[in-house]
Amino acid sequence: MRYFSVFLLGALLLLALPASAADHTIQFQNHCSYDVSVVIVGGQQYVYPENQQVFGACQCLPDNTCTPTTSCSAVACGEGNKNTCSTGTPLVDNGGFLLTAKTGTHTSTMEKSWQGTFWPRSSCTLDENGNYKCDQELQNCRAYNDGQPKLECGGHGIALATKGEINFDEGEHDTYDVSAVDGFNIPMTIELVPGTYDASGIQPPQYACTKAGNDHDLIGEFPTSLSADKLEMKNAAGTPIAIRSACAYASALNLKKNNGMDILDALTNMTCCINPWGSAQDYQKNGNMKCDPDNWPQDINTARFFKHYFPLGYSYAYDDSTSTYVCKNKDAVTLTKYIVTFCPANEGERTVLPGTTEHVHVSDVGDSRPVTPEPTPVPVGTVAPAQTQVQRYNPASDNSGHF
Repeated sequence: MRYFSVFLLGALLLLALPASAADHTIQFQNHCSYDVSVVIVGGQQYVYPENQQVFGACQCLPDNTCTPTTSCSAVACGEGNKNTCSTGTPLVDNGGFLLTAKTGTHTSTMEKSWQGTFWPRSSCTLDENGNYKCDQELQNCRAYNDGQPKLECGGHGIALATKGEINFDEGEHDTYDVSAVDGFNIPMTIELVPGTYDASGIQPPQYACTKAGNDHDLIGEFPTSLSADKLEMKNAAGTPIAIRSACAYASALNLKKNNGMDILDALTNMTCCINPWGSAQDYQKNGNMKCDPDNWPQDINTARFFKHYFPLGYSYAYDDSTSTYVCKNKDAVTLTKYIVTFCPANEGERTVLPGTTEHVHVSDVGDSRPVTPEPTPVPVGTVAPAQTQVQRYNPASDNSGHF
């Protein structure tokens, strides 16, 4: 994976950045017409000593114990879930929180070198027992001790959702991206808070601390060239709320054909970019078959569709060269801070620094001027370092991400 205004007085900037100088923050804001709940998983990576394999927060290790760096209240490993993930740094926001429709905001604080993933979801209901059930089953996250879906996911990830990823301070740089590799449900952008970052020296400049993701809602753009029966996911009322990727479709079909057994087929290998369908680098180096969406069946070629409407995001597993962004801290005491926006097309023009608690918009003070979208250059071909391979059945379930 490749490394990659508005100005206010210093006092106002300090008000906008409530956490200590030793921390990063991500402010999540919802401008969708419906509630959005955010699932978040992350922490320090852990290297398993026996084979040097890298594991992210809340993952189960080969010995059926849990990654020791993060405490994950809803995760357990081993036969009968006998090994609870109860040690390490507390999971950010216990793994989930709710953003109310149109104006909901929430700020999460992360320590230096935190790496994590977050997904939005909608069409979910909180019942009187505290259970939080979504219309799409793969967007539920369940606590191991009672098996019920929760708002605070406690370390579990979800699938069939747009994915955001941020990797702080690796090699003195952050890397971040928005991905539809697992599927798409809600438009998302990731951007930097002015005054908290330094883009100097990062090449190419169009990837240096610029906005990732896209404000376009793909749900309403589903093309006739794709199979709605295979790819569209609907809520209880029959309204489409998510589009699953070719990999997610092939994986689910494969599991169904094999009664849940881990037996791969050619379609799953191809659309999930599993050996021999490697990256461009593997193809050149080892003579493997290159993972190329042009080879996929056209009725499930979500990579082409996603990339057309979502040019600044991942459309399939090895879509690195136009999808990953890089930034670095302003200095040793001022760490990068981010804004993640859901349904950004609805936000309107900002009148104060993004990330401030006031978060005032032109529309809130009666100005009806049309909003001019902020132009973001579409990245062009760049050689990218290798990334962690996307998992084949439920790409979000083990939180491995792209990093």
